[in-house]
Amino acid sequence: MNVLQGYSPARIIGALNRRRADLIRKAQYQPDKTTTLANAVLFESFQGQSISDSPLDIFNELQRTQPELTFYWTIRRGKTKAPAGSIGVVYGSRQWLKALATAKYLVNNNSFPWYFRKVEGQVYLQTWHGTPLKRLGRDIQGTGPSKAYLATMDREAAAWNYLVSPSPYCTQIFPGSFNYSGNILEAGYPRNDRLASQPEGVRERVRHQLGVTDPTEWLVLYAPTWRDYKLSATGNWQAVNYLGKNTPMPEGVRMMFRGHHLTHGAHNSSVAGNAIDVTNYPDVAELYLAADALVTDYSSVMFDFTVTGKPVLFLVPDLQRYEAERGFYFDFRAEAPGPICSTVDELLAELKQIGKNAHIYAPKYAAWQQKFNSLEDGKAAARVVAAVFDK
Repeated sequence: MNVLQGYSPARIIGALNRRRADLIRKAQYQPDKTTTLANAVLFESFQGQSISDSPLDIFNELQRTQPELTFYWTIRRGKTKAPAGSIGVVYGSRQWLKALATAKYLVNNNSFPWYFRKVEGQVYLQTWHGTPLKRLGRDIQGTGPSKAYLATMDREAAAWNYLVSPSPYCTQIFPGSFNYSGNILEAGYPRNDRLASQPEGVRERVRHQLGVTDPTEWLVLYAPTWRDYKLSATGNWQAVNYLGKNTPMPEGVRMMFRGHHLTHGAHNSSVAGNAIDVTNYPDVAELYLAADALVTDYSSVMFDFTVTGKPVLFLVPDLQRYEAERGFYFDFRAEAPGPICSTVDELLAELKQIGKNAHIYAPKYAAWQQKFNSLEDGKAAARVVAAVFDK
């Protein structure tokens, strides 16, 4: 990122406006006045930008097993809607601040604002939102997170009563990266329960909804992550799509494009090119079930998708730079369970052979599943609920 981008007037004004809004909310947020906690759960996924991820599967399990609880969901006005059986509270509103200060249980896959302070007696379940390939938090070397960000994350982690881990691999990484020393629930990811059970009818319904009517057509999901070095003048992370607008797909292959949640501010209809734009599709798990293969780069979607057993391909033109600047937790080149493509042409060549080369990567795929997916048996949400809420 160049200096002019980093200190543009638009970005500074945007930061000041966000800070002003946070200060107003901080004044309205009064956890110190809470005298009695409500028998309620506040669920949040990506600051209300979606109703998804592990919080949604935990909500579904609690609805089934403990319906006497009151359920709140953080939502964004005009963008997300609370699921049936719950109450929507708009992010930053007085109702949301009240729920944050009075609900006995808090379930989040990211972080609450810097002014959040847990009330005595509250139980905070942190699910996080992915298995890391790239280094996180305090593990990022070189130019990593700012001191202010790390201080905020330290306060966050100190408030967690439980942190969900999907694997022994994550159980080793999370404590150091988050500076966390509390309870770790090594239970699998609740969000992957449906990928393990693969409910009937979802694949056909979603494909039909997306206009893919030929059951023999290979539907491929392209889901790249964001880049630390792609930041706009206004402070938004720029969209990432290495497949050009006119990139021809091999015969019998259709592509879906899903932008990362951090790049939604820069997303528009042209970003997806000729692919089916599923960036705003509400439930990524359904897209995994509908897809026949995945193309990604360094995104944690690679770890979730392999629960399905379907092929994964990697499009990484900037692998050397990304690895050097962000850093990985393991030897990605050696362990990747599918072809690593440096160019679009290499990817297209692999897509032409899709389904025919599975035997080449079968040993690596099996080792990958053993390392990252061994707990994904469709019962993670039940295990998490039993550990946190049955007490």
